[in-house]
Amino acid sequence: MAVRSALYFLVVGAAFVSVATASDDADDDEDEDSKTAGLTASTMFPASSNHGVPTIQAGETTKALVTFENDADSTMQVEFMSASLSSTADPSKVVQNLTGSMVNRTVNQGEAVSMLYEFSTPKDLNPIEYSLSIAVYFMSEEDNVRASLIAFNETVTVQDSSSVFDLQSLFMTFLICGAIYLGVQHFNKKSKKGTQPKRTKTISSSVAPDADNSDYIPREHMKAVQRKGSPTRKSSQ
Repeated sequence: MAVRSALYFLVVGAAFVSVATASDDADDDEDEDSKTAGLTASTMFPASSNHGVPTIQAGETTKALVTFENDADSTMQVEFMSASLSSTADPSKVVQNLTGSMVNRTVNQGEAVSMLYEFSTPKDLNPIEYSLSIAVYFMSEEDNVRASLIAFNETVTVQDSSSVFDLQSLFMTFLICGAIYLGVQHFNKKSKKGTQPKRTKTISSSVAPDADNSDYIPREHMKAVQRKGSPTRKSSQ
């Protein structure tokens, strides 16, 4: 009987120790979560969007503006940001891990800070829609507790920059070419006006250009010119 009682209290004591240990671990996790809670992030893409959906050019650098707001009781230090593209049908299937970036910037308590995050995509990336996830890793400077959050997790459209030509860019190209053409034409007209010689008045002659002038001079005048060098005038009576 005494042996059974001893075994009973031994089992109960072990169970109590296990529950207390688990409770302490849960309390520690809750303390760490409470220390890092309060930091939020939102992301926008100022360069391009297609009806509200961000557009990413394959093979080019994409700029994302991440804004942090710190409502926690501690100053937070944003250490690192990274991104990945996943399938829209299955977000757990990562298609491409993108460029990560070291940040190491602080966000004071009650402060909002915007940070630029740049990442690149491969040139041969299939131009379709993906799920883009931007992860942020930060630390509480008060007690060096580290945590992470998702700053962006939405659908983006990837375009092939070698084949897709934006209509706005096409319109601007035609507008610029038209302005250049009109400017060149205007300059050429002014140049022609400045270099064109002035026209002089011409006196028409009754003598045909291909005829011999001596055929139209009277013979007596020709004889006088040959004798004296100038025709003689006869006095009129």
